[in-house]
Amino acid sequence: MKKIILAVILLAAAGGGIYYLLKKQNPPVNFKQEQIFGKWKIDSLVAQKDSTQDGLALLLFAIDSTAESLVYDFQPDGMVFVSLPSDSLKKKDTSSFAWNEEKELVWKERSTDPIADTMTVI
Repeated sequence: MKKIILAVILLAAAGGGIYYLLKKQNPPVNFKQEQIFGKWKIDSLVAQKDSTQDGLALLLFAIDSTAESLVYDFQPDGMVFVSLPSDSLKKKDTSSFAWNEEKELVWKERSTDPIADTMTVI
């Protein structure tokens, strides 16, 4: 009987240790939606294993020599101005973004597009 109690205590301790280590490695994301406002540039793309569109995005990014230079200016009203740093205000492309209930970024190339791309912000 003592061996069974000792085994249960050891299993509980091991489980607690594993839980603690896993929680420590994956801290909660303290992302506030307001942090996205301002000017941003793409410095890298990471392909995900479960996405079928990543290959096309990576290929287009590799082909387009100006893609790394594009500046994305996120506005508080949900508008995004996409341009090269040397472009004037008239040449900027306009996109839009919003947040869904799962706190994912919903991106539309044009505000009238019926379908939006959903992105997870990390």
